[in-house]
Amino acid sequence: MMVLSTKQLNMDIKRKAKEEFGFNLVCKSFTKIKKTDFVCTPFTLESYDSYAFTSANAVQYFLENIDKKLLAEKNIFALQGATRDELLLRNLVPRITAPNVNELGKLIKLNKAVLNIQKILHPIGNLTLPDLRYVVTGSGMSYQDLTVYQTELNPIPVDAIPFEAILFFSPSAIDSFSFANRFSSERIYICIGNTTFTRLQYYTDTYNAVIAKNPTPEAMLMALYKKMKYDKK
Repeated sequence: MMVLSTKQLNMDIKRKAKEEFGFNLVCKSFTKIKKTDFVCTPFTLESYDSYAFTSANAVQYFLENIDKKLLAEKNIFALQGATRDELLLRNLVPRITAPNVNELGKLIKLNKAVLNIQKILHPIGNLTLPDLRYVVTGSGMSYQDLTVYQTELNPIPVDAIPFEAILFFSPSAIDSFSFANRFSSERIYICIGNTTFTRLQYYTDTYNAVIAKNPTPEAMLMALYKKMKYDKK
């Protein structure tokens, strides 16, 4: 079975797809990420008691210019999967994690008093949706986002290739795909999370789409495997 990933994945994931699930996984980058110059002084960073990360790219580009020691005593919140993993690689342990932005926001609100959350900085990309802002504002917490990277669409025609399933890792990847391809009811679409699934609904009927249990490539492959197994019954 030929499966398209809309972003590059490492060889371990490709091997797992083939050996454990029988998927021929082809990876193509439907978005391009570029660093954005930003200014954030130590004094400014110190004014925030909490930092929220909702993408691995935000972790990478934010911490390229920031001394991570400045975050050592801060509250750190993160999405599960690649975002949390990027933080752990830098020995930064999130105090709150969640599988999606909506759940992360709810947990932040729930723990406001316990963690004394007053002021949150959210490093983001230019196409990041304002979901976290909507959830946490109005709860007595100050929220500020900071654009640290740019996402550019990179449409690639793939309709000529008989992909039976497509893995979407972001709403922008779906937008990019739509510029050069058609959505087909004969394909299975696996979405990394609720926000991506919601964007897919703008383009096609989602009865053949599945949201992964966790925001990781492994969970997406497992979701596809279970969907295939269920459809055969």
